[in-house]
Amino acid sequence: MLDPASWKPKAVEETRVFRDYMVQESLAQYKDYYESDAEEQSFFQYMDNLANRDKIRFAEIFKDYTESKDDHKDFVMIQKREYNPELSLFSNLVLDLVDFKDRVRPLAKDIALMDITRPYQKQNINEILKDEQDFQDTVRKVQADIEKEALEEGYSSREIEGPDSRKHQ
Repeated sequence: MLDPASWKPKAVEETRVFRDYMVQESLAQYKDYYESDAEEQSFFQYMDNLANRDKIRFAEIFKDYTESKDDHKDFVMIQKREYNPELSLFSNLVLDLVDFKDRVRPLAKDIALMDITRPYQKQNINEILKDEQDFQDTVRKVQADIEKEALEEGYSSREIEGPDSRKHQ
């Protein structure tokens, strides 16, 4: 259990590494973007001594390329409460409303929160690179298979005589 007296220092310390990374990476992205502008070159020397407010502004423009860009469109079906034939229609309706309030609505809220935060979930860069490598390997394999089939099924122009070749003989 988390100690309520020390939650803030723990949260600050646990996220410090990522916040520092965001600031350093956003400064590097800014420098990379404006490296060819002569006007900005003189400003780069001040970036090491920025105030906290300025660091926060730079962190706001930070673009994390490890975030998934895929649009995962999913749906979830929440099973309805089973109808009880021993109860009246009105009693079943009341139980349906209670079920909606106590089970379906909180579940739908959790699903919506998971869905909205999915693009911001961190991906391990090694997993992203491995997935990309696997995809490239699959593409190479398919291309090799296509070329192999083309060679096996193909023919050269010497094997088939054209219609004009018989007339000259």
